[in-house]
Amino acid sequence: MCNKKVLFAVALQAATILACLPVMAFAGTLTGGATMPEQIVQEVTAIQSQMTQAQQLVQQIQQYENMVQNMVTLPQSMYDQVTAPVAQLYGLVQQSEQLGYAGQNIAGQFQNINANFNPQITSQYTQQYSTITSGLQTAINNALQTANLNPSNFVTQQQAMQQVQQAMSNPNSRNGLLQAAVSVGQATVADDTQLLQTANSEASMNAAWKKAQMEQKQASTQASFNSIFGGPNLSTSMPPDNTGQDLSTFSNH
Repeated sequence: MCNKKVLFAVALQAATILACLPVMAFAGTLTGGATMPEQIVQEVTAIQSQMTQAQQLVQQIQQYENMVQNMVTLPQSMYDQVTAPVAQLYGLVQQSEQLGYAGQNIAGQFQNINANFNPQITSQYTQQYSTITSGLQTAINNALQTANLNPSNFVTQQQAMQQVQQAMSNPNSRNGLLQAAVSVGQATVADDTQLLQTANSEASMNAAWKKAQMEQKQASTQASFNSIFGGPNLSTSMPPDNTGQDLSTFSNH
């Protein structure tokens, strides 16, 4: 587990509470048997779900942050309420990073399926997914440092639990911890927004490539028909293409 994210592993010290919480399933989990268009649809759906959940958790944590900021001591019942959304946020952060890696894998699969597709375009998508994912990791690290929490103290889950317990016992450090959680939640929303834009762009590109390939095949079939029979196939002729799609955009020259 990345040491920059272990801050939010309070689920381990609140296992009983979290067991009673509704399961926040990884919507749209990518399946190996899905077709390429299906995988992209799953990716987009999962990202949209992630974004909504992250937004809700940020609002919830902000409410608790405002509620407890002037409390000297935190009742156990309140402690449980405050730590639960932070623990859920930890899961979303992990899933958002997994979606970034999934996007890279989908781009790679698309290139493997379409060997003559321009690899520079695939490389651009792969790099964009990678940049977004690493940006979230950087945001987590910055949030820890801003809250005066040393990432080196979160190398293991046990260390993380000790640091969280210490932070929650002190009003100042507790507030810093919650501020860090809000920052990470906001970064997750921003990360998901960028992932969604990239996935939608990739989906449009995929559809355009498939359409161009079909039109090229139809044109080749029509040309073969004409060379044999000396005229257009009136019974099966296709309407003219008005898209102006240039195959050179996608082709690997």
